[in-house]
Amino acid sequence: MPVAAPDLLLDPWWARLPAPGEPGTPARHTLVAVLSAEFPAHTVVQLPGGRRPRDWRIAVQADVDGSRVHRVEVALPGAPLLWYVELPEPAARPAASTVVAFSDPRFPDGTLLDAARARREGVDGGSQVGALRWWPGTGLVHQIYVTPDHRRRGVGNKLSRAVFGMQAARGLPHLHGDGRRTELGEEWRNGLHAAVAARMAPLSEVMPAMTPSDAAGPIRR
Repeated sequence: MPVAAPDLLLDPWWARLPAPGEPGTPARHTLVAVLSAEFPAHTVVQLPGGRRPRDWRIAVQADVDGSRVHRVEVALPGAPLLWYVELPEPAARPAASTVVAFSDPRFPDGTLLDAARARREGVDGGSQVGALRWWPGTGLVHQIYVTPDHRRRGVGNKLSRAVFGMQAARGLPHLHGDGRRTELGEEWRNGLHAAVAARMAPLSEVMPAMTPSDAAGPIRR
């Protein structure tokens, strides 16, 4: 019987590479998700050089203590350039976070801004191409949205993989979904690899279509 190929969101091993930092700032490293049989899945391997393994899929540059992620690159052929703003919601119960994706060339692909820098740079949420809100403590996805003009281009796939990498770099649970989704969300789930779709419970409730209105306008959080 054929054995299904491992899928990135379930079975990567991780390479830990040194990453340059700035004087007086916390030490950084890059964690690279690799989809190959070279090491067992979920193993973290310290590699002395800065070169990424050939079959890498996600590269996350973060502080060694996991407190801050600076960059998340996703190897997804055909997907557009994306950079991100993370908007934590520590007062939510449970604490939540939203990553808003943008696709203009203002920043290099994979750049992750915090809210303070986004404000300084004048980032306007109205120019977003997608957003994902989730509960980091459990990995449960609450909402994922892609603007109509950017659907079926790989934005949702790339965005979810970026957040997957952020969770891994922070030592937090993998992303997963419950059975409450919009019709577009269910269509997106049906297009996923079966092993990844299994992380999202069968559809139990159709939710109203989402809009990005709450993230439109200048970034303020």
